[in-house]
Amino acid sequence: MIVKEIESIDIVSHLSRIRSRNEALHNSRIDEIYSKIPEIKNIDDSLSDIAITEAKNRLMGNPKDEALSEKLSSLSHKKKELLRSNGFPEDYLEPIFNCPVCKDWGEIDGKVCSCVRNLRISELYKRSNLKNIFERENFSTFSLDNYSKVPDSKRGRSPHENASHILKKAKTFVDNFDKEHGNILIYGSTGLGKTFLSNCIAKALLDNGHSVLYLSANELFEDILSTYIMSHSRSSALEAIYNYLYSSDLLIIDDLGTEVMSSFTRSQLFEIINKRMLSNLSTIITTNLDLETLQDRYTERVMSRFAKSYVLFPLFGDDIRYRKHLNNMEENHNA
Repeated sequence: MIVKEIESIDIVSHLSRIRSRNEALHNSRIDEIYSKIPEIKNIDDSLSDIAITEAKNRLMGNPKDEALSEKLSSLSHKKKELLRSNGFPEDYLEPIFNCPVCKDWGEIDGKVCSCVRNLRISELYKRSNLKNIFERENFSTFSLDNYSKVPDSKRGRSPHENASHILKKAKTFVDNFDKEHGNILIYGSTGLGKTFLSNCIAKALLDNGHSVLYLSANELFEDILSTYIMSHSRSSALEAIYNYLYSSDLLIIDDLGTEVMSSFTRSQLFEIINKRMLSNLSTIITTNLDLETLQDRYTERVMSRFAKSYVLFPLFGDDIRYRKHLNNMEENHNA
């Protein structure tokens, strides 16, 4: 259960390791610069003395010493010049933070920082089987050879041509993600690569630093939404996941139609689709259901959002897994 997995993640320890790692990197940079540019150590010593003097003056209520302030500014400028002239960025010796907002403490003004939510999701992927799946199922391993090149009489083109067209559109979706924030509905019968294709997109966007929440329809409606909405005492992990439904760069709902159908499910699906659309956040939905069945199950309200804001990826052809099984049997027989 995804909520239990997230609750088991020790964010405090995780943040402590991040701070320790960044502090060690910061200290190693200081040692490097002091060794290569000794003058910067003298400047830092002078800057430290000035900071102590100014702190004492404030405590004693003395007026601001303009001469000290000018010297501080001059030394800081000289330090940046020395770094730049020796091939280093001006901010090379600044403290290092993964999250500049909370400085890797996880809280800001008494509230949980948004970085904590991202840490939970990132750590969840590392622990879950999804990371291994994404390594196996990505654009580099997506094979069009699994689709028949025999034209479909009803559709006017072969499953291979159709899948090739959809694959190009999926790659374009990733390439234009930051500009267009589109939505996709991938549908078709079982075993046509719908989940595989959504995994390709998820892996590409995760590699590009985007936040992706990947949930099966059962996880979404049973483990998260029903628990969150019906619960009187919500855990911080459950709260984080619920909020992430409406804030992640991409939400993937896999296998829509396998969940228990109810008015609750219909209303929550519309809520998610509508809110994310209004927030200009992307959603991908995969389903074995055809468009007519989708409308019967989820009402015209949901279908109107699909029609208005979703690009349709209809996959058709033979069951790929069955084709692979036959090919393997044939190879073993020939061997």
